[in-house]
Amino acid sequence: MRLVVVFAVVAGALGLSRLSRPWQDSAHPPLRIPPDELPAGVVLFTSTDCDQCATARGVLKRAGIAYREVTWEIESDRFARYGVQGVPLVARLDASGRQSHLAAGVPTKRTLRAIRS
Repeated sequence: MRLVVVFAVVAGALGLSRLSRPWQDSAHPPLRIPPDELPAGVVLFTSTDCDQCATARGVLKRAGIAYREVTWEIESDRFARYGVQGVPLVARLDASGRQSHLAAGVPTKRTLRAIRS
């Protein structure tokens, strides 16, 4: 009986934490992008030697989603300023630079739905 109660409490806590962060598919902390540094829309943070980044590019292209790519080897200063901790990282930004969605890794169907809306 105690095991059932513990399981129910843990499951409830996980569910509540998920509801409190519906805009984020990953454990990546929110980015700190100053207004007007990047255009509103989808941004893909990548590295040239990252196989998953190439896969993420392909997923976005096949889904017909336009995006701006920020590559570590070309714009590494932005990674430090924005707080990017890993690639690939997909963010949907509004005009003020705030992300309405943030997802680490290759975009999933859920991520694609979220960044389209």
